[in-house]
Amino acid sequence: MIKSIEAFFPARLREPWRRCMLAFDKLEEVRIRVMQPVLIKWNGLEYGLTLEGKLQTIDEIKNGTPVIYSDKDIDDIFRYFCHDSIYAYEEERRKGFMTLEGGHRVGLAGEMVYTEGQGYILKYIRYMNIRVAHEIKGIAEGVLPWLYEKNEVCNTLIVSPPGIGKTTLLRDTIRLLSNGKGMEKGCAVGVIDERSEIAAAYRGGASMDCGCRTDVITGGTKKEGVRRLLRTFAPRVIAMDEIGLAEDAEAIRYASVSGCSVVATIHASSWEDLTYKKEVKQLLQEHIFQRVLVLSKDKERERCVQIFDEGGQELCGIRQLRAV
Repeated sequence: MIKSIEAFFPARLREPWRRCMLAFDKLEEVRIRVMQPVLIKWNGLEYGLTLEGKLQTIDEIKNGTPVIYSDKDIDDIFRYFCHDSIYAYEEERRKGFMTLEGGHRVGLAGEMVYTEGQGYILKYIRYMNIRVAHEIKGIAEGVLPWLYEKNEVCNTLIVSPPGIGKTTLLRDTIRLLSNGKGMEKGCAVGVIDERSEIAAAYRGGASMDCGCRTDVITGGTKKEGVRRLLRTFAPRVIAMDEIGLAEDAEAIRYASVSGCSVVATIHASSWEDLTYKKEVKQLLQEHIFQRVLVLSKDKERERCVQIFDEGGQELCGIRQLRAV
């Protein structure tokens, strides 16, 4: 389980990371670009890292001694992620991302080539984006009471731009719905985790706490995941991340008419922004989602939430999301 920043790197590349002593719980991203300074997103701000382990702004780092990785260094990092079995990770090279133990997701880019039978696959990986997964238990407790109506879980859409924490909120919501909280009894929850980010699934098993009544499907599509869960696990709630495709909307409709509540997330910045997304706009017009949670960050970079009903009426004004 990766719980420190230096653990993302093979031993020969760890020293600058060990020296910087960053608080891992505030680390969001590590961006690696061949022959360019490595950049870190930490607590909402961007820094470069020097060979001495110091953090500097992008302007400062250009005049200093930044950590810069060659193509061989990036190959070694990828090989390290693959446990020296790169051919076992051909599917990851095809999809352009991989999931590390602990749910940390690594985006991959570089030169793509077409191969018969597999389509396009990354031949040379020269760019990486390590997105760090964090588990914050209790962050959904403040919104949980708004998600029930007549003792039933409302179809809920969690909305935010990238990097605000919608998957973190979704994960804790799943945990609370599964375990039960206060007067609300726990229920069976099915999670469709295509990119292994919600449950931080590694080799099929959840690495993070999604509750005692939760079953997880990784890989595949949302449509196929909904069908399998409904056929064999009888969930009361189905959760999924980052909807937007036409087939995602079809999967949500199918779950809803099957007597199952849906909790999902989407990239957007506001209620108004949702109306520009064709498939989601249609779901809103059909009143599929009874609750819409819009996430943002305030001036102190604290997570905030605003809650709307299916018609866009505000139920709860902007308030900070805090772990209880």
